[in-house]
Amino acid sequence: MGKRLIFCDFRFRRMVILLGILSPILFWFSEAKFLSKQKIIQVGRKTNHLRRHILKTIQSEDGDIVDCIDIYKQPAFDHPVLKNHTIQMKPTYNPTDIVKERSKESAMTVTQIWKRSGSCPKGTIPVRRTQKRHLLKTSTPIEDYGRKKQRYSYPVGKLNESKNLQVQLANHSKAILLTLGYRYTGAKGDIRVYNPFVESDDEYSTSQICLVNGPYYDFESVESGWAVNPSVYGDRQTRLFVYWTADASKTTGCFDLTCPGFVQTSDEIALGAAIYPISVPNGLPYQITIYIFKDPITSNWWMQYGENVNIGYWPAELFKAIRYNAASVEWGGEVYSKNVGREPHTATDMGSGQYPDYVFGSSGVIKRMRIRDNSPTLKFPEWVETFTDEFNCYDVQYIGDYVEDPEFYYGGPGRTMAKTSSTLMILSAMSLTFLSDDVMANNKATETSLDVDMKLKLLNKPPVKSIKSEDGDIIDPVDIYKQPAFDHPALRNHKIQGATLVTLGYNYIGASGSLNLWHHSVESADDYTTAQIWLKHGPGNNFETVESGYVVNPKLHGDTLTRLFAYWTVDAHRSTGCFDLKCTGFVQTGNDIALGASLGPWSVEMGPQYEIAVGINLDSNTGNWWLKVGRDVVVKVGATIVEWGGQVHSPNVKKTPHTTTTMGSGNYASPIQGAACYMEAYGVEPVFFHFGGPGQNPNCP
Repeated sequence: MGKRLIFCDFRFRRMVILLGILSPILFWFSEAKFLSKQKIIQVGRKTNHLRRHILKTIQSEDGDIVDCIDIYKQPAFDHPVLKNHTIQMKPTYNPTDIVKERSKESAMTVTQIWKRSGSCPKGTIPVRRTQKRHLLKTSTPIEDYGRKKQRYSYPVGKLNESKNLQVQLANHSKAILLTLGYRYTGAKGDIRVYNPFVESDDEYSTSQICLVNGPYYDFESVESGWAVNPSVYGDRQTRLFVYWTADASKTTGCFDLTCPGFVQTSDEIALGAAIYPISVPNGLPYQITIYIFKDPITSNWWMQYGENVNIGYWPAELFKAIRYNAASVEWGGEVYSKNVGREPHTATDMGSGQYPDYVFGSSGVIKRMRIRDNSPTLKFPEWVETFTDEFNCYDVQYIGDYVEDPEFYYGGPGRTMAKTSSTLMILSAMSLTFLSDDVMANNKATETSLDVDMKLKLLNKPPVKSIKSEDGDIIDPVDIYKQPAFDHPALRNHKIQGATLVTLGYNYIGASGSLNLWHHSVESADDYTTAQIWLKHGPGNNFETVESGYVVNPKLHGDTLTRLFAYWTVDAHRSTGCFDLKCTGFVQTGNDIALGASLGPWSVEMGPQYEIAVGINLDSNTGNWWLKVGRDVVVKVGATIVEWGGQVHSPNVKKTPHTTTTMGSGNYASPIQGAACYMEAYGVEPVFFHFGGPGQNPNCP
């Protein structure tokens, strides 16, 4: 009897354990079933809504269904601001009358597969049907179907904490040619068509032309090109697309006609339909020609396909800023994936899936790039720059010399065996070398004599010759390949880069300006004062920075002369970084500037003003930061913080008595010429920023 009781108790416990395991599974199953029913209802409403007013249906041989819908009852007019909108059937001027040039590859243009099976009658527009099975497959909420994932930058704190992060916009990787600085009302290009591999259903790869206005976190844009986008189209075919947003894709915008917004007028082209034929590397080059332009009368943004088919337009009512003009134009590729900027990286291709190749032309390429600004005439931009988030995954190559028309090559395979993370920010610069015994004696006054000798031996490399400056400095020209930088463990096998390439994007990766030179008054040997440019990244307790300008720093230099400087750190000065070449890290390539050397003549109050131009820019291909001194630099807007101005270091700031160390000229900011220190930033028009002050005074006791 006892044994049986034990057996029953054991069996009971087994049953309880089994039920404990199965209960959450059964609950999850029933909940999933309920959620799927809800989704089916939402999908049914969505698809029925999009299929209203069908006058004819065409079954394409590639599996698409194209519905011919009454032009006056198309999805656009469900948008609240378009309830009483009057359709503009054609632009108020014909851009083809102005633009006479034709692509040399016009014979290689493409068509759409569905057109083999029929055509839509006049008074209708072809709309690719969104099928239920595609909507049920997508992980995107139904109300967000067709919209790009938001492109917020990482918060500064998280950005600094992420060791794998390489991209500037979360989950998006771009490789583009960009122009800005004018008011753009049109952009055009011939885009080579490929069918890139897309690894996951929630990823996409596009090649496009994009016009943008507004900050990265709340921009407006109109875009068009080709895409492989399984989450929107349900397959991996290459398809023609248009896209728009008025708030950086937070709540507005979508691909094609998947939401109200874009007004279609053409009965020839179906947005989202597959295009054919497709280029293959080293094969025939097939392309599409895209032209986006603003109507000068209605302010609607038109999209023209080929050389003469005006597909439709984005009404001006959808926008606030871009309804007037675009602030920048981008040509190139974009990959969306949760696995960009981290390891393992996505294997989704951009372009053809090959790195830029202008010799054989087997990569993604855009040719005949044009913009329209203040006149209706199309022209190549006066200024362009390349940008890529991840040059070792998706690279860029701009060919502007020795060709009849500039060409832009881009793309790559995404994840490769050669892909590595960049774990150290280094500086490469165009500047040079100088150190002296008394400099280091001041900088290392607390070290033992032996430590000082060892330090000087490391930093004062064998000079080719020595130059005695009239101000007391000794300048030692050193073999470029034996400079102090290469004592850094991470730079043992570093190859010197010999040219600068400036790139930019939505974050700041370059800045420049001219500072008028002053002779600062420094109260104490422990104080210093600067006028400079900073590019910073990361939180206040662990930021990275690259800086340059001029400084008066008695402790560092042993005098109160105004001197050129460069500075860097990757941990808020805790254990890394230094001025000039006083530690390993900064790589010198030029031989006409000595970092730490004195500058002159100085500006005179209410008299002659003398300036020095300084620019810091990021090379997108190498990740190196370059310093350039001279007038041939321009401001690049695009680090998470850029600062222009002055800085005073003293143990007696923010306390009483305050230091009398001056900032700038020692006078308060004033727009009067010659009164105060100023920074002149270059853009479309010069911008002046005045700053400075005397330190201790009746208002700052």
